Amino acid sequence: MSTVRLTALAKAARPPCLACDAALSLMGCDAALVMLANRVPEAFPLCRACRAGVVYLLHFARPYKHARHYIGWTRDLAGRLAQHETGSGARLLQVVNDAGIEWRLSRLWPGDRRRERALKRQGGAARCCPLCGVRPRPIAGLRSDGPARVAMGVPA
Repeated sequence: MSTVRLTALAKAARPPCLACDAALSLMGCDAALVMLANRVPEAFPLCRACRAGVVYLLHFARPYKHARHYIGWTRDLAGRLAQHETGSGARLLQVVNDAGIEWRLSRLWPGDRRRERALKRQGGAARCCPLCGVRPRPIAGLRSDGPARVAMGVPA
């Protein structure tokens, strides 16, 4: 078997990553998690590189004053979301929970705290939110293989 074919097989066998798999990123976290629910054992599947840290976007069901989104960074996504649910995370999420506003994980990006700061400085989180009806452009350099492309009927 040629090395090209072996490389293609190795790439196809790679587990999906919510943060750096371009097809999953385009779907938004809700749709991707539903699609992956019975296929992967982890609640939030991330590749090894993304386990070092991800930037996440939370979408509020209704605005709290001026805020409709929250952008944060974490190394432990499940743990950080649990903190937000209990109100022991960021202050904005505490007051959003106290106001009875529901929120959902909307999008993930691979990156560190500098990426989080860049996204916050850029402003306009709604422009990045699939739940607001935005179809994010794929980020250059992200993986475009994996089961999401097959499930969506996107050619490789």
